[in-house]
Amino acid sequence: MKIAIFGAGQLAMMMIQAVHQKKHEFIVVDPSTRPPASHYTEHMQADYDDSTIIKEIGENFDIATIDFENVSVKAMRELEKYIPVHPSSHALDICQDRLKEKNLFRKLNINTTEYYEINDLDDLKKNLNKNKHYILKSRRFGYDGKNQYRIKPDIEIKTDLIKQDCILEELVDFEAEVSLICVKATNGDVYYYPLVENHHKNGILSMSRYPSNYTFLQNKAQDIAEKLLEAMNYIGVLVIEFFVNSNKELVANEMAPRVHNSGHWTIEGSSLSQFSAHIDAISGSHDYKKSITFKPSVMFNILSKHITNEKAEALKSKFDISLHDYHKAERMNRKLGHLTFTCENKKELDINIKEIAEVIQ
Repeated sequence: MKIAIFGAGQLAMMMIQAVHQKKHEFIVVDPSTRPPASHYTEHMQADYDDSTIIKEIGENFDIATIDFENVSVKAMRELEKYIPVHPSSHALDICQDRLKEKNLFRKLNINTTEYYEINDLDDLKKNLNKNKHYILKSRRFGYDGKNQYRIKPDIEIKTDLIKQDCILEELVDFEAEVSLICVKATNGDVYYYPLVENHHKNGILSMSRYPSNYTFLQNKAQDIAEKLLEAMNYIGVLVIEFFVNSNKELVANEMAPRVHNSGHWTIEGSSLSQFSAHIDAISGSHDYKKSITFKPSVMFNILSKHITNEKAEALKSKFDISLHDYHKAERMNRKLGHLTFTCENKKELDINIKEIAEVIQ
């Protein structure tokens, strides 16, 4: 099958790497020069909404998907006139806009923090309670802590973010963050990965681990996911991020309509990686009836600076680790790659996480 991927970052790269024996033919569309996936397949350097490219892809490929959720919804709607796009333009339209996303949660009776639509400074002032903490976010183009501004009681607000359409969210008093990787195939079959526990640094995911300490919330998370998959008529991998509050309840935070950083551990930690699962689901070649196995795993993002060869060799000599390089130049807070450590049991995982973290951070 011929598959076009819009976005050619590390997620596209790992989707392509996950397909063995040349089962599919790929092309990536991305406006940047030499993005990660271009090292592994043909790269069309073009804007995502280039009408000529949309027509060419539509006439020569079987299906399309994304590795970057902020591709043009209008362009994907146009592409859908030719071929299936998974996830659909409808799902992208919701997931690109934090307000639409939260409104869908509310419509489906999914627990969220209190939130308000903010269009100007007056909106902001009238919705603030002086005794509460908030976070102001742009409705669009916010990830890895970008386009966010924390508001504390009795502190003067100084931000240009209000010039954009925003959403104001009451900060959640949470004890953990977890994510659920869901995958739905073209025939309606659904598979849920186990909840993973995530840790962030400066708003950027720094570590994800399986098993989490919140396995007892798995069924509740799946019930929420089922509602969302059905409401959006979703196909492919969808990731839902939750807070776990002090009452051990799930509070839905946001969704990612694509393979996700918190699922990178599945490459080595599962017999079915999220990347294989996504491509199999959208191409109709999935098989969730096979037994899918997991190993205790932790994934560390490599941020800002690459791991030196000396550190890498020292880790490999002592631990069962795998290093993934995204072929990117160093830059502050940039995701340059990731490292996964797998082992036989949770106790071994707990013992070694700290030592590995100290070496790479």
